[in-house]
Amino acid sequence: MAMLLASCSGDAYLNAIPQGSTALISIDVAKSAEETGKTTSADVLKQLLRVTDVSDCGIDLSEKLYLFEAPDGNLGLAAKVSDDDDLTDWLNKMSKEGVCKPVQKRRGKSFTVLKQSWVIAFSDDALLVMGPVVASAQTELMSQMVKYLDADEGIKGTPMFDRLSEMSSAVAIVAQAQALPEKFISLFTVGAPTDTDPSEVLIAAEMHAKDGCLLIDGTTFSFDATIDKALQASAAVYRPLNGTFFNQIPEGALFSLLMNVDGKKYLPMMKADKQLRGLLAGIGVKIDIDKFIEGVDGDLVFVVPQYSEENVEMRWAAQRSATAPELDEESREELAKCELTATTTPLPASLQTMLKGKRMCALFDLTSVEGDQKEVIAIVTSLLKPLFGDVKYVVYGNKE
Repeated sequence: MAMLLASCSGDAYLNAIPQGSTALISIDVAKSAEETGKTTSADVLKQLLRVTDVSDCGIDLSEKLYLFEAPDGNLGLAAKVSDDDDLTDWLNKMSKEGVCKPVQKRRGKSFTVLKQSWVIAFSDDALLVMGPVVASAQTELMSQMVKYLDADEGIKGTPMFDRLSEMSSAVAIVAQAQALPEKFISLFTVGAPTDTDPSEVLIAAEMHAKDGCLLIDGTTFSFDATIDKALQASAAVYRPLNGTFFNQIPEGALFSLLMNVDGKKYLPMMKADKQLRGLLAGIGVKIDIDKFIEGVDGDLVFVVPQYSEENVEMRWAAQRSATAPELDEESREELAKCELTATTTPLPASLQTMLKGKRMCALFDLTSVEGDQKEVIAIVTSLLKPLFGDVKYVVYGNKE
């Protein structure tokens, strides 16, 4: 009976994804398997749950999986249930192997805890996996997950979900800028009107992998017409990268921002973005930022070798115009201290080839992430490994 009811439910499982999610990723595993020739739906689920057997698991592996960041910041996964009895039996089998706790009923829903920190809740329609949370917070999370599973309306039908559904890649994402690390939000809100809330700026992107790099071709946009118009106008400021400084970016640097601009056109955008100005002002380099940017005409590169709340180090390089305004002596001296120079360990040649010609791109080295974000990165990369393999670099670039 459970299977019959589930088969009639269509996409009801989407109602379990909270409307207020700040980031949403769709995974069409069947399409990915077709593209790669090696990944299967079972591989993704085994990697996610870190188990060896998903046969007769009660989950409909022909439907898309969704990863999301809930309003409270917890990470989650939603999947369609094909048979809740089979799902219960499968999880109880895993509990005997010490992978999770025995399934228990609570307020009409079934629950277990996987690997001591991931809460699993399901009905006859939907499966949710959320966390990671410590044991003392799991009861509260379970109560929240009941509300999600009982919701009549979830993410489906929202502008975010509709935008995600328009994308054709096997893995796609729509996320609010505020879902990004705080220090880097400003890099994606440049061009938005002054005092725009980061929740009103979104990124829509399609993903694919090549040579250990996760390539994200994205567009920054807003559902607010005024903000969106400003963002689209700002995108036209970026020109194709020449690659002038690619060899000077050291392998292992945490983050790099690369663009090719006419500084006179880019400066008004930068001046209007308080967060970006704050980021540049907070690196401890006393230079006349406005004059420096105004004098750029060509490739402009910012490199953050390492990052912590206490220490933000930055290096940069730029092609200057022949008519660039003269910098004062202090600015020249400070720039010389943090100027990119030749490195004995440049970025891989294949990566440099991928970067050339892009208009604006952000480059992350996932292996260099430290601190609180390291655990989050480990979780995300483990989820995406079946689709993309081992990923060292993430390249976000403006979609043409």
